Amino acid sequence: MSLSKQQVSELEQNLIKMKEQLQKQQELRENEDSLQESTGEISSYDNHFGDMGSELNDREMAMALDENQEEILEEVNEALQRIEEGTYGKCMDTGEEISYERLKALPYAKRTVQAQEKADEEGKTDDFEIGEPSFVRKAEGKFEDSRMQSVDEMMETHGNASDKGEDA
Repeated sequence: MSLSKQQVSELEQNLIKMKEQLQKQQELRENEDSLQESTGEISSYDNHFGDMGSELNDREMAMALDENQEEILEEVNEALQRIEEGTYGKCMDTGEEISYERLKALPYAKRTVQAQEKADEEGKTDDFEIGEPSFVRKAEGKFEDSRMQSVDEMMETHGNASDKGEDA
């Protein structure tokens, strides 16, 4: 059963509110960032390494949240575009109707629950396929970032200053 005009209108209002909230949060964070930059310390020499690590962690977390909110904002804008085009509420993979309950919970949903589960299993997103995560080392079965080397691995591969006859 396709969505009624009243249901689409209600969901559209939810999407508009969501968009406004996301844009407001984005503006607040941008203002907060510029305030931090203008009042930040000139030098990091007097900072303890632990403080710098905490600050780096906070910045990385803020960047991840920003990126996530930008993605959601993009999804919301796409959903509003689909409403204009008359394709809202139809699964992009199967063409089936997306249930009103799903859209009420996630108004920018593009797929039915089943199609989304299948897409997740196949590692697909709308723009690209997700390859092997960088943090898995198959041979060792360990979960870590394969782009990183331990100090021991680096020493084994590259040696150190004392191995090359240089002063350390």
